[in-house]
Formats: sequence, structure tokens, C-alpha cells
Amino acid sequence: MSTSALMDLDARLDSEDARAVLSAVWDVFTVATEVADAVTFEEGSDELQAMSAAQQCMGGRDLLPVPQDGMPVEVPALGRGAADLGPYVRLLEHAQQALARLVLSADRIGEGAERSLSEATRMASNAAVALAAVRER
Repeated sequence: MSTSALMDLDARLDSEDARAVLSAVWDVFTVATEVADAVTFEEGSDELQAMSAAQQCMGGRDLLPVPQDGMPVEVPALGRGAADLGPYVRLLEHAQQALARLVLSADRIGEGAERSLSEATRMASNAAVALAAVRER
């Protein structure tokens, strides 16, 4: 995913349209899952943290409605340093913030939305922590 595509995805998280935000969060969970999967068995990576990040992302995505639009997600080859995961950690943190905003207006989204959004918010936060820890050692 190019820097431009990451910036576009990041900007979509700030949309005023709840459906656009949910679609962007779906894409963030998808790309973060792919990143976590890509680094799981790299030497020097913490496999358990990477698998935890991927599981949290998949679980969070499963709580969201399937988007009607969105962008195909492509993950480029990642470098070996912790800094290369930083943009994806920040996307997850931003997704967590966007979901937290949606929780406040969950009654307008649909029945049961508050519970699902709250759980997805927690999963985005946990995924960000786990992904950040993948290359700490």
C-alpha cells in the first residue's frame, strides 16, 4: 500500500458519513491483518503478537457490516524494522478513535450497533498494541 493510499485511507476515517467510516475501518482491519500475517514468521518478529493482531483485526472486521464500497487493499513488501509497522499501528489507532466516535451515535446506525461498535473499538485498540509489539524484541 503506497503512502498515498495509506493517507487516503486515513482521511476516510474522518468522514462525517458513518457508512464511509465503517467501510474505511473494514479496509484498515483488512490491511492490518495482511501486514500481521506477512510478518508472523519473520525472524526477529514475535509470532504470538503478530497472530494476536491478525485475530483481533479479523474479529473486529467480522463485527462490521460488509462495505458497499471501499478500496482494494494491497500491502507492499515490508522492511525489517519496527518503524515499518508504525503506519499500520497508527491506522489501527485512528480506526479505534473513529469507531469510538461512532459509538456515540450508534442508535442512528441500527439496532445492536453500540455493542458491536464498542467491541470492534476494543479489538482495534488491542490489534494496534499487538502489532506495535511484533518487532520490539
